[in-house]
Amino acid sequence: MARVGNFIVRDADIDRIKLELITFFKDNPGTVDSAEKISIRLGRSKEEVQKTLEELAQHGICKKVSSRPEPIYMYGASAQILERIAKLAPDMDYNAQIELVNTLLTRH
Repeated sequence: MARVGNFIVRDADIDRIKLELITFFKDNPGTVDSAEKISIRLGRSKEEVQKTLEELAQHGICKKVSSRPEPIYMYGASAQILERIAKLAPDMDYNAQIELVNTLLTRH
């Protein structure tokens, strides 16, 4: 059994990699990175992480952002806050926006 947010999830109900990625984003809400770099942090293959990130993005747990040379992913809650900040302060530097998101998410 594992806890994901307010939910208790049985191991048989969710793939281990999905649980690892959900936990990763929950523990690292400011992460904005490629599937390859996330896979390195998890010690998993790029292919399995990429596939699972795509599934999680379809369900709104993380957000896929088109980027070159490859897409980047971020925690869904972080992405929503970042989108709101971008609308409120469109001239704010992107790195400053990310830093503000991190500050907001780490406040208790």
